[in-house]
Amino acid sequence: MTGVGKKLGLILAGSAALSLAGLWNPLSGRRAHARENVADIALAKRTVQISPAELAHLMHNRQVALTVFDLRPEGEFNTFHLLDAKRVDRATLDPSTLKKPVPRRVIVLVDENEQIANRAYRQLAGAGIPQVYILEGGIPAWLALFSGHSENGEDTLAAGSLGGRHPASYPNLEHADLPKFEPKVKLLGAGKKGAAGCGG
Repeated sequence: MTGVGKKLGLILAGSAALSLAGLWNPLSGRRAHARENVADIALAKRTVQISPAELAHLMHNRQVALTVFDLRPEGEFNTFHLLDAKRVDRATLDPSTLKKPVPRRVIVLVDENEQIANRAYRQLAGAGIPQVYILEGGIPAWLALFSGHSENGEDTLAAGSLGGRHPASYPNLEHADLPKFEPKVKLLGAGKKGAAGCGG
């Protein structure tokens, strides 16, 4: 092949690559937009907000690869958080770090009142991360169920900074009188479940 032929080949190859990139970028953008729309519908229908009781069962389920992201400020996290929760800022929550598939992984976003968790859910769902849920009612709802004190858990938090060492961080379900709930988490390969209580 002559030098002119090689140059022509390189130009054609480069043009083809640019054309493919031009096609890919709009398609990728449309996919992300479609996923964000689906996420908005899920948030509005509250199909991804799971009850504290359901999250407690997930924490005790050894067949689940559970990841809890706590989106609250560091001070609140240090005062109280769920056992093994990871504190992250929504602004630095990088979906690319969650792209690698993990069998039976479930991600639960925890906040004070769902507002930041909703935005983080939309961010992750828009990036195509599966199995993402939100703790319904946030930490106040969790403490109201498991702390045995006031509705907003102020009595528990007044005890000092216990982080994940407080009994409510990993409640014992054997003696817990949990409300029944309709499971929303769909585990890959799991059979259909009905309403669950303390026994799941």
